[in-house]
Amino acid sequence: MKSIKLSQNTIISFCEMHDCEIIVKDRIWRFDFDRNLGPLWLKADGSDRKCQNPNKTVWNEFNKWLKFK
Repeated sequence: MKSIKLSQNTIISFCEMHDCEIIVKDRIWRFDFDRNLGPLWLKADGSDRKCQNPNKTVWNEFNKWLKFK
């Protein structure tokens, strides 16, 4: 995660890659990605998914995506 220090009391952190997606069984899985923290799985509207641990098939496709990044 990258961080920017704006002042003594203000630090802004952000992911390295935004609006990434993979397709698993005709379903789009959206996420933001940080090399230190991994993916943050998102809903279609861009908000965080409640469950951050998708099934094995999704992780397999994510790992394929990760090899090329």
